[in-house]
Amino acid sequence: MKVVIDQKKYKRMALFGRIALFGSLGILLGGLLLTLFGQQIGLLNPENSTLFFIIYIAILVVGFAVSRVGFHFGNRYLAPTRPDMVLRESLKGLERKYALMLFQAPHDYMLIEPGGVTAFVMRNQEGKIAYKGGKWKRRESLIRFWFGRDEPLGNPTQDALDASAKINKVLTEKLPTLKIPVRGVVVFSNPKAILDVEPSPVAVVTSETLKDYIRGAGKLKEMPNSIQRKMREALGGPELPKGEPQAN
Repeated sequence: MKVVIDQKKYKRMALFGRIALFGSLGILLGGLLLTLFGQQIGLLNPENSTLFFIIYIAILVVGFAVSRVGFHFGNRYLAPTRPDMVLRESLKGLERKYALMLFQAPHDYMLIEPGGVTAFVMRNQEGKIAYKGGKWKRRESLIRFWFGRDEPLGNPTQDALDASAKINKVLTEKLPTLKIPVRGVVVFSNPKAILDVEPSPVAVVTSETLKDYIRGAGKLKEMPNSIQRKMREALGGPELPKGEPQAN
């Protein structure tokens, strides 16, 4: 499997994540210093106590808000369990006709396959996660939201459908006479996730079962090499490896 990554975008997003994380720490540290030394600078006098509390609450709110932004980018671009690393490890060993596209337009996590394109939507939440009656549910606690690294679950199914639509739009514009299969797959990468999922419009797998799905139940029918080459070119993918047998 060939891995293609936009290093410029990755480094830019990783830098933004570091700035947000350290910036939030700086803001919260400023709030702590204000508490400790506020009286010395005249903010704790009885006549302006209201101003002090307004400033203090504002610092806390801004600090935590910036920290959530930092965690968002940190989870995607800095953490050892970030999605691109999970995908590279989970899909290691796929045949040469597969190409993993990372941080490329129109979707950050795409797999160009012999039979089409798969858009991955990654989730790293832990705990009990259910998909029932077309809705995703996960028990969220206020403490976990403010002090944990987890992000809201959102709607992974809709995200996967939206990602597929973006890819399909590009292919339709560039290859209007061809019908390229495009699908979305939701991947849960946290080993502590407990899934209770009804059949959904898109496949839902774990990072441990992803490769088996791609090779087995989710394997797409291989297209002729000539169409594969056009598909790769349309998505900015690598050339089809030479010496590969012609698909029927």
